[in-house]
Amino acid sequence: MLKAAGSFGIILLMIQPSKAAPLSFAEFNQLARECAPSVAPSTLGAIAKVESQFDPLVLHDNTTGETLHCRNHADATQSVDHRLVAGHSVDVGLMQVNSKNFANLGLTPGTAIEPCASLSAAAHLLVRHYRGGNTVESKQLALRRAISAYNTGDPTRGFANGYVRRVEVAAQQLVPPLAQSAKKSDRGEPNSEEPWNVWESYERSHSAIGADGSSAPPEAQELNDRAPSEQDQVFRTD
Repeated sequence: MLKAAGSFGIILLMIQPSKAAPLSFAEFNQLARECAPSVAPSTLGAIAKVESQFDPLVLHDNTTGETLHCRNHADATQSVDHRLVAGHSVDVGLMQVNSKNFANLGLTPGTAIEPCASLSAAAHLLVRHYRGGNTVESKQLALRRAISAYNTGDPTRGFANGYVRRVEVAAQQLVPPLAQSAKKSDRGEPNSEEPWNVWESYERSHSAIGADGSSAPPEAQELNDRAPSEQDQVFRTD
């Protein structure tokens, strides 16, 4: 009996997947609508594609440079705990929220790995940095500044390091019709849907978003070399 049980255990170990499967976009879209209704799923999806490839159990240790694809929630939580005890900075989960921000967002290593909590935190941070605008163009610029800030802590540095462009490309891959609608609008053709409508119904009921002052358009001369504050960083900077 002991020998049989041992053999069976070895078989189970051999067939256990090395990592969890990423979410499908349909699964992600449903979660985004339920957990982060203030931001359009297409926007969150573009960021998630860049950050985690929709893997809710991925970790990135900024201190060592390691990326870990964990097998389950318990494995991921344990890995985060060990690294935080060692004083490491870790990006966690679906939206790669940085451990330096856990306290401000009410997260723990365990909850940060939960896809719903990760999406909610990402939406909160996007809304905090989004300045809005009176035109389609100004709203789109405000969105890109917000995405830059979430990657670097600064509204312009994310343009310089290529992060904003990577998110734009991801958005086009996920929702090509929305990306194309902006070009039609520029030519003066009728456009029934605002391109990359990032806030959907949220903006209609909120006249202003965020507490900080807006910044000028990201002209080349405005890009500075100051290091971003780690407290403001929620996404990977590589």
